[in-house]
Amino acid sequence: MPGGPREPRVLFRIDLGYNDLEEGGGRALAETLRFNPSLTSLKLYQNDLGEGGGRALTGALCLNTTVSSLDLGFNGLHEGGGQALAEALRLNTTVTSLDLSSNDLGVEQESALLLSWGDRGGSLEL
Repeated sequence: MPGGPREPRVLFRIDLGYNDLEEGGGRALAETLRFNPSLTSLKLYQNDLGEGGGRALTGALCLNTTVSSLDLGFNGLHEGGGQALAEALRLNTTVTSLDLSSNDLGVEQESALLLSWGDRGGSLEL
């Protein structure tokens, strides 16, 4: 039907690696993550999200139950972002593939992440 209503487009995977999104972009994506019931994979590799962007994303993970693959490698999440993610993973058991490589998370935060990951299997890269 030309000119008629269109079906809404659905996103299952988003790959925004190497885009210098920084903290503000992380916060904006957190809003998308909160209210997207179809997204299963989010790749944000090397975007300099920082602790603030990381915290915003992990807050959204507490509400999202569809994302199973998350790549946050090389984003400068540091200890604060690592701790927030460990807390979010206690609530969200849907994530089964997580890359947090090269984020300077700290030993205590890595231990907390391992405890939160538990026996869910899948892939966890610290």
